[in-house]
Amino acid sequence: MKGGTAVTVSMNFQKRRLRRQALLSVTLFVLFQAACAAVFGALCFIPNLPRWAIWLFAALAGGCGLPVIPALVVLKERFQEIEGGESDAAADY
Repeated sequence: MKGGTAVTVSMNFQKRRLRRQALLSVTLFVLFQAACAAVFGALCFIPNLPRWAIWLFAALAGGCGLPVIPALVVLKERFQEIEGGESDAAADY
């Protein structure tokens, strides 16, 4: 019975590690996107900037936020894959 318990603990540890890695990667992505949006947003406030440049920087700042929503959807799917054991099944091949 001890061998079965060790395998279960090892699998739980591996699932936690995979979830943590997935969450960390998406968190870093969101932080980098927020930093880019902040930089583009700050560029909008340069004095005497032509109106077209203000609109461009505002659009770029808004565009930085668009990929965040799909990243969160992919994170949810990744959590489901980890819980379903799909990565464990793929490792057997």
